[in-house]
Amino acid sequence: MSAVTPKASMKRAQVLAGPRAAAGGSVRSLVKVIRRPATVQSTRPCLGSPSINQYAQGWVPSNTIAVSSRLSQKQKVGSWQIHSTTQEVESASGDSDGDPVGSNQSVEVTLATMEEEEGTTIIVEVDTGRDLLANITTVFHTLGIVVLDGTVTRDRETGRSKQIFTVTEPSGDPIPESEFKKLKGLLLAACASSQDSGQPAIYGVVAAQEAKRLRSTPGSVMAQGQGALQGELLQDQKPSSSLEEAAARGEAAAALELAAAEMAQAAAALVQVERVASELATKLTADSEAEEEVWKQLEQQERQRVEASAVLERRMAAMEAALASRRQFKRQQKIKAEKASEEVPTSPEADIMKQLMAQGGATAVGTGPACGQGYEIFLQAFNWESWRSQVGWYNELATRLDEFKDAGYTAMWLPPPSTSVSEQGYLPTDLYNLNSKYGSEEDLKNLLRRMRERELKSVADIVINHRCASSQKDGKWNQFGGRLAWNESVITCNNPQWGGSGARSTGDEYEAAPNIDHTQEMVRKNLQSWMQWLRQHIGYDGWRFDFVKGYSGHFTREYIDATVPTLAFGEYWDACGYSDGVLDYNQNAHRQRTVDWCDSTGGTSGAFDFTTKGILQEAVAKGEYWRLVDAQGKPSGVLGIWPSRAVTFIDNHDTGSTLNHWPFPSDGLQQGYAYILTHPGTPAIFWDHWEDQTLREVITDLIKLRKKRKLHARSRLKILVARAEFYSAVIDDKVVMKIGPGDWSPNQHPETMMEDSRWEIACSGDNFAVWDRDTQ
Repeated sequence: MSAVTPKASMKRAQVLAGPRAAAGGSVRSLVKVIRRPATVQSTRPCLGSPSINQYAQGWVPSNTIAVSSRLSQKQKVGSWQIHSTTQEVESASGDSDGDPVGSNQSVEVTLATMEEEEGTTIIVEVDTGRDLLANITTVFHTLGIVVLDGTVTRDRETGRSKQIFTVTEPSGDPIPESEFKKLKGLLLAACASSQDSGQPAIYGVVAAQEAKRLRSTPGSVMAQGQGALQGELLQDQKPSSSLEEAAARGEAAAALELAAAEMAQAAAALVQVERVASELATKLTADSEAEEEVWKQLEQQERQRVEASAVLERRMAAMEAALASRRQFKRQQKIKAEKASEEVPTSPEADIMKQLMAQGGATAVGTGPACGQGYEIFLQAFNWESWRSQVGWYNELATRLDEFKDAGYTAMWLPPPSTSVSEQGYLPTDLYNLNSKYGSEEDLKNLLRRMRERELKSVADIVINHRCASSQKDGKWNQFGGRLAWNESVITCNNPQWGGSGARSTGDEYEAAPNIDHTQEMVRKNLQSWMQWLRQHIGYDGWRFDFVKGYSGHFTREYIDATVPTLAFGEYWDACGYSDGVLDYNQNAHRQRTVDWCDSTGGTSGAFDFTTKGILQEAVAKGEYWRLVDAQGKPSGVLGIWPSRAVTFIDNHDTGSTLNHWPFPSDGLQQGYAYILTHPGTPAIFWDHWEDQTLREVITDLIKLRKKRKLHARSRLKILVARAEFYSAVIDDKVVMKIGPGDWSPNQHPETMMEDSRWEIACSGDNFAVWDRDTQ
């Protein structure tokens, strides 16, 4: 998860609202930036928005801190369309002030849509000061509503609270007026069942103990790995043990129970952090003499809030995976005779989402934390030879950041940071020594600082499956130097050449270096501390895990939970299925192994979609575009099963560059990028391809179109044609694409023809074309 980060010009940041639903439904944090004046003359809040002025003027007292909204002061109040309702609701339990059970409390919900603004404003007021933030944002998350902005204020004298949000549908459009009544009803129901717990820390301890109990229950699915059942239920073919037997064992229920307990624990932790921040804000307005110290505490509290919010989002991702398992089980019970492509999950939430977003083009299923907000576009900012840079690779990248930002990239994957036996960094020695062939530690910190200034996320290449020793014992290289001075006891015992005395590996063996035993708590704590240091001291935002086949995915989840990155994805490079040297059409088993690994991380990590790469390059090279659709009419790679966890790519430093282990056909690169930059999944562009000037122009045009039409990791895809000479598809009913030499136009296809308008070519090149249309 990625917090809203204050710009460099801002002096201070204060949390005024907690989690929010981000693009595609993932939870986000609302951080309000306050410019701190040199001399504080007044504590009266600045209310910049006419909407907030209209509803809050005369209500917010001078001792309440608020912030200006994103809406312009120049907008006319008269252009707002006001929809308001007030309802007396009966509380399910007493509030924190000791009101008796069943006390009446006035809750007012107001919705406003302004013609010239991008979103809908929702205002929730309650007259007792109860904290409804978690309940309100839960409704938003359930419906897939995207929160663009939010403000939470409270009158300390009367206790009345007001919570103001600017929201949109996942497509970026305002909420339709026809859905206001239903949305109000859901918000009122959520407020009626809420209570403001006075002891969130105690509740968090209870939830933590419950989660610990569930994890340790013998035979539980969670004790064997968070995602065991999910991986089983996602298989296209019947699993070895039937779904009925799994349900009888109670594994689905156990998964849901643990996910709920962990989510409650994380939510309680976040509530506690938010309350401390609110108390500090009160001190700031009441005692100007202690202002400097309070600002320091607020900044520390902000860091804790970012981490607590990230943990909560990851728990929600685990809950999403557990619910998906349960829905799949119920669906297969109900519609056994129908094809998988015709099975549509139904639930009250799904019905509401369908009605609420009837005019939107995107799905309401969240991306979760693995690939960020769902709108990420990666640049792999190095190749196999980047270490040879004469000025230092970090310094070279630092001079080109404006170029990457202007092109539309949101994140950059950087090479391994630690000193290494190999120049490229994939045989690390002293993990804490960041003076590598790519530059010094200071060069790296300068690069990351400049990336943050441009809001470019940085992703470190984390190599922790193996580590090279610095000295020998009994003729075997198994004695490590540096801050992590390990010995042979931390090396797995699989390979005798290293003399390791640790446990057997929980994954595949990497032959070139000693494999680390991740089953040891000491090793995991050491690695977590190192990664926390990379996050907090060096400044990285996320992780790319190298060779994740070497150790169990649930260890990866531990490292993610301990370090709360904004992005996380792994390299699960597995061989595709071949028969007599020919790529098999059915690659279900191949992609399922990648899905299973993502699932073993509790859904907290995405993975490179090697299945899509293998099938796509075979289709382009041999004119076999029929390969790009599976038997159920879906994409044939990981993005056809779990698109929010699929990082799609054409080549990387291993498959391409000077290694050239498994390169994409050079004459089909434009087609490859036309595919991944219009389809669901999170696209990653390889450095070598960006450096090709002709290809750069094509990639830039495709990125601009993806961002213009707000295509994302969970965009709705419909494959129109997939035969030998070409492949075509429509994405979110906004973009149509075609790759292959075959002649085809969406203006002549029955499923995309329009009476009142035509599709216009937005981008085209070697054997590809992409069409756009005015969707307003």
